[in-house]
Amino acid sequence: MRYISSAELRSNPALLWKEGEDKDTIITVNGKPKVISISINGEPEEVLDLIRRLRAELAIEHMWEKSKKSGLEKLKLSDINKEIHEVRNEMIHE
Repeated sequence: MRYISSAELRSNPALLWKEGEDKDTIITVNGKPKVISISINGEPEEVLDLIRRLRAELAIEHMWEKSKKSGLEKLKLSDINKEIHEVRNEMIHE
């Protein structure tokens, strides 16, 4: 894995494929990671689909961790359904 600043990439786009096609790259803006560039083997749509699924799994993991920290994982289904019902009623009456 390598890091390339957006300024370096702007002046020399070939940096992305210069060191071989199997090298993954993190592109930074002001020193902070903003984009991950990965080489693909196979169909681009299949790779994107896999990345989207992994992104969704990460989001679920983060939500689960957050709920455990705040104690929300202990809520009963009836409490969750009650909250959903109340919010929907508020939205209807706005």
